Amino acid sequence: MPSIDSHQAPVIVVAAVIRDDAGKILLTRRPEGRHMGGLWEFPGGKVKDGESPAAGLVRELEEELGLSARIGAPLTFAVHEEPAMRIILLFYDVAVGRSEPRPLEGQKIAWVAREDLRSYPTPPADAKLIELLIGDPKS
Repeated sequence: MPSIDSHQAPVIVVAAVIRDDAGKILLTRRPEGRHMGGLWEFPGGKVKDGESPAAGLVRELEEELGLSARIGAPLTFAVHEEPAMRIILLFYDVAVGRSEPRPLEGQKIAWVAREDLRSYPTPPADAKLIELLIGDPKS
């Protein structure tokens, strides 16, 4: 088990489940050379100090993909631990306007059918959400 300073605040990360009209889900690929580079993930990022999770997700989607987002209900959460760091990942259902996502930070993007989500290598913390999305036809 990683050694974590119990006095260190966890890092709060937010991520979006964005669906197109056909029900496909948007994934982004982390650029090589970055932490967990090459893995596919649900778009989002770190919440800044003093920022609510919803506001952080709106900001991240605008910065990374040029999307205007309406944050819906929380779907699930995950805790990921690494040496000296604990990450709490909050997943939200998100609706976006008519604009198409644009990869503004050099990342690749893909619209993925729900049943194909397991074929994309993702960070370990995304596993719970993927199982939720695949297993629930209403998701």
